[in-house]
Amino acid sequence: MIFCNSNNFKNGLKIVFNNIPFNIENSEFVKPGKGQTFVRVKMRNLINNKLIEKTFRSNENLKVADIENIKISFLYRSEEIFYFINLKNYNEISIEKKFLKNVLSFIVPGKKYFGLIWNNKLISVVPKNFINLKVIGFDQFSKNKLNYKNKLAILKTRLKVIVPSFIKINDIIKIDTRSSKYISRKNNK
Repeated sequence: MIFCNSNNFKNGLKIVFNNIPFNIENSEFVKPGKGQTFVRVKMRNLINNKLIEKTFRSNENLKVADIENIKISFLYRSEEIFYFINLKNYNEISIEKKFLKNVLSFIVPGKKYFGLIWNNKLISVVPKNFINLKVIGFDQFSKNKLNYKNKLAILKTRLKVIVPSFIKINDIIKIDTRSSKYISRKNNK
């Protein structure tokens, strides 16, 4: 078990706080005129992806999280469990649907993803920055809300995205997974 003093916190360091793994996104050492020094930290919960701010005394020690980044591929799902295969050792691993809220619209069979393993358990799935998805329909009720140059497409994963008016059903489009926005139409040949 490795511990890290709060004075040594750096961006990208993964720590365990309240038995939950966090990624430090910003750390600032503060030395006030009076009183004890402290470290102001912005850190992201690696399980639910929420950003929190926390202040630590300068002499606090926290456990370093033993996080492993792996490449995985989506296999199949049940109602509440998603199953992936570890592409390094071909072991099957699973994660509950509730932990995939932010990326659920980008989980497609056969696609490759990055997974975070903590305590021998898959805690997070991260899609690549861009994914190609098929248009299966359009939301007719949104026409009056958008201008004539755009329409709301429904994709294979049920994600709804604003696309240009020239996009048709069965077109493959490129989506930015970080913003859920249309990037371009792929050549369908």
